[in-house]
Parts: sequence; C-alpha cells; structure tokens
Amino acid sequence: MLDTKKMGEQIAYLRVKNKYTQEQLSEKLNISPQAVSKWENGKAVPEVPLLYELSKLFRCSVDSILDPAACVPGAADFNYEFLVKPRSPVADYTGAEWPKSISLAALCTALKLFFGLEQRRDSKNRQINDEEEYILQSAITNICFGYSYGPEEWIRDSFLIYGLDYEVHSREDHEEEEFIALARKQIEHGRPVILIPKEYTDTIFAMGYSDHGRTLKGLGFLDGDDEKNAGLNFERLNPYAGWYKADYEMITVKPAGEKMPLAKACIHALRRGIALLSNDSYCGENKMQGYGMVIYRNWCELLKEENRHSAEQMDCLFPHAFIHYENKLRTKQFFELCVDIIPDIDKERMMLAISQYNDIVSLAAGIAAIAHQRNSFHRDSLKEKRNEVIEMLRRSSEQEKLALSYIQRASANIR
Repeated sequence: MLDTKKMGEQIAYLRVKNKYTQEQLSEKLNISPQAVSKWENGKAVPEVPLLYELSKLFRCSVDSILDPAACVPGAADFNYEFLVKPRSPVADYTGAEWPKSISLAALCTALKLFFGLEQRRDSKNRQINDEEEYILQSAITNICFGYSYGPEEWIRDSFLIYGLDYEVHSREDHEEEEFIALARKQIEHGRPVILIPKEYTDTIFAMGYSDHGRTLKGLGFLDGDDEKNAGLNFERLNPYAGWYKADYEMITVKPAGEKMPLAKACIHALRRGIALLSNDSYCGENKMQGYGMVIYRNWCELLKEENRHSAEQMDCLFPHAFIHYENKLRTKQFFELCVDIIPDIDKERMMLAISQYNDIVSLAAGIAAIAHQRNSFHRDSLKEKRNEVIEMLRRSSEQEKLALSYIQRASANIR
C-alpha cells in the first residue's frame, strides 16, 4: 500500500536536495505552491504526468519517489517543519457563529489563548473559548465603533492587557530573505508571527513553518468571514506559501515590561469610543466609510438618492447593514462589560444607555433582515422598503445620541 506520508517526506527531501523552494518547484510544474505543500504533508499525491516531471527535475526514477526506501535521506538537511504548540489546551468555540466578522478581534482572542492566558477553564482544564475576549478586543482596537473602518495603527492596549508588546515590520523595509528569517526566528523562539495584509485577504496568525520559512503554517482570519473567525482551532492549520512576496506588515510579539490593568484599557477604549461614536462630520470620499453619527445621515441620503432614481436594487444596504448590526451589538456588549470592570463608572446611567442600545440593536437587526431579502422584493415595493430603513435609521440616530449623553455623564468621574 502506498504510504502518502513517507512519499511526501521523500518529495520534500528530494526538493531540498535539488535546491528548490516550494514556490520554485510549483512554477516549474505549473501548479500552485499549495499543491506542493499538500504532497509534502501527505494530504495528496501527484498525478502520473507530474510524477514523471518530478523524476526529471530530481534526476531520479519514479519508483524512488513512490518508494522512499529506494532513496534514503541519510544526513541531508531535512529541517522541513517547525511548529510551536499552544501553551495550554483550548476548548471548542462556544459563542454564536454570527456575527463574528471582525478579524482583528478574533486574532487577538487567538493570541490570548495561544499563550495560555485565559484563566477560565472547563471541566477538562481547557481554556474557555467564547465571545468575551472578542467583545473586549472589538472595542479596545476601536473596530466596533466604525463602518468599513479600521485604526491606522494598532492599539497597544490590545496587547498590554496580556503583558505583551509588539513591533511592526513592513515588507518594503526588508529584503526577501531577511523578512523570511525574521518570521522564522520569532517562531523558533516560541512566539507567533502576525501578518496583516494591505489587501483583502487572510490576516495570518503563524505558529510554524516549512521550506525554511517560505511556507508559514497557522490560522487565517478574514473580515466578514464569520465562520473563519469563529472556527479557531490550533489543531487545524493552513499553509501559506509565498507569503513573503505579498504586501504584508509583520507583527512580532514580545514580552512587555508590565501588564496593563483591564480597567485602565477599558477606560481608554470607552473614551475613544465616545469620541468616535459622537463624530458628526463627513468622513472620506466613501460616505459609508468612517465612524459615528455622520453615518446615519450619509446612509439616509444614499437611500433617498436610490429612491429618486428609482433604482432597481438596494445597493447601499450591502454589506453595511450587517456591519451596522454587529458594531451596535458589540458596542452594547462592551458597555455591559464596562459596568462590571470599571470601578468608578456611574452604573445607573450606563444601564440607561444600555437600555437605549438594546433598542438600537433591535432596529439594526430589522435593517439586516431587509438587507438579507434585498433581492427578493418586487420592484414596486423597493421605495417603501427604503423608506422603512430610513425611518429605522432616524430612530436609531435619536436613541444613540441619547445613549451617548448618558455614557458621557456616566464616565465623567472615572479616573
């Protein structure tokens, strides 16, 4: 019987012996680097024509690829894979699968769980993996306060609450081999590497490597992909070949001098959140890209414009209705955490604000439901549906202004 694992190891050995990277070999064979990685991990085998091409490239027989005993690696350089395991076991995710579309909050949750810093444990002594950290990080990193909006730089508090710090390395500031070596060195020291893309693709939480760092192994998080962001599992890692050729920022993690108290981080996030949510000025060329009360006005204007032109589709609902729903939900949940975490906060006024946010979230769910059905409405009913959304946005805007006034007074005396 064919042993695919040993065959994969043989292909990896012959590739290294012949001085090919996975990327170079894939180019020679006109296939993807991921295909080569699957062969070498024993998850797939080359088709017969590719076996023949491999034998020519490696200057060996097809039998010696199929039967590793025919070509023993011996003392060759076979530093094929390096993998760092989490410090402590992690239980399966127990939160709701939707919404969980904020990749940065999911990644920060992975960071805490990787370092074994979650104090809550289940009956099997595994770290509990639910939404609590995700809610907290969505606020500390500011993401839940905006629409299609992210911070221009990382918020250090999101690391310091774990007793960690970080450095940012841009791909454009490093030679290719230097960038690869930097990732490899960090992983070998037991620290994950975080790769933040400048385009819409996976944010990578890398815990291991193969092909001397040219393929990273880890978890992928993606804005808008609820299933991926909720499916954190350190046992199922994805290979990312050729990552060093893309335009990434690399975040390297290191110990901090001290740990920031959680209450202090929440106070910082609360103050930033109030400022962001209260914003009522125009933000950028895209009317739905920004943060704060201005979004309500801009969104209503877009809906009215669609009505004036008798637009046949409700284009301005997607994906903003779903972003709006999750952001209001996470903002409300963060304010609930503040009541328990910040000692000097006025709990009575915070509860009044949270009551307003309960209604805001309910209205946001109604808008999301209309957005979900947007392609099924009859053309004659579109104007009526848009007007329905405009009314819900108007009510939400009024309630959020009131909620923010309560929160401002509730936080006036905190130190």
